[in-house]
Amino acid sequence: MKNYLVLTFLFLIFISACTPTGEVVYDLDELVLDGPYLVTYTVDGDTADVTINGETERLRFSGINTPETGECYYQEAKDKLTELILNKNVYLEKDKTDEGKYGRLLRYVYLDENNLVNEILVEQGYARVYDKYSYDTKRYEQLKQAEARAQNKNLGVWSCTDKFKDCLYVGSKNSDKYYPPTCKWAKKIKEENKICFNSEEEVKDRIPGQC
Repeated sequence: MKNYLVLTFLFLIFISACTPTGEVVYDLDELVLDGPYLVTYTVDGDTADVTINGETERLRFSGINTPETGECYYQEAKDKLTELILNKNVYLEKDKTDEGKYGRLLRYVYLDENNLVNEILVEQGYARVYDKYSYDTKRYEQLKQAEARAQNKNLGVWSCTDKFKDCLYVGSKNSDKYYPPTCKWAKKIKEENKICFNSEEEVKDRIPGQC
């Protein structure tokens, strides 16, 4: 049987109310947190494993997206999530959709009722808001406000510049293949291993990769 921590807060209605300074507040009549559950592993900056009723479940942090392997600020985001939650008990809140397309639980993850990890990662620049699924993200507006604060301060991912975006092709020191800079496989090459090619001549002895 799952344990539930139910916490009720009074908020102004989001659609119709703002503070005198223009800050938006949220209609969260009842915050229902499921847990506590122990975090046993952090996969990357927005994915982790927790133990629920003796079973390991993989969580995808709802509403946010951290850099992929090889992208700027990937390791920093993973390290921050590890620092925040690994080997600690957390509480979970469901989003509008229960699971993502890969079978991972879509959740808002709390250290306690006042500390939403999803929001912490966004506000400190370790994650962006996942705008693609805004319609399905219960806390979208809340996260977007946190994102604006990070962006205004040029924190984390907002300080990253893509020095390879103007290359004709990119490759890896550890491979003979080359790709257009926008290719998903090019983006997975670790920054320290990337090579920039600016002409066809430079890749004549290499193999074109499939995107």
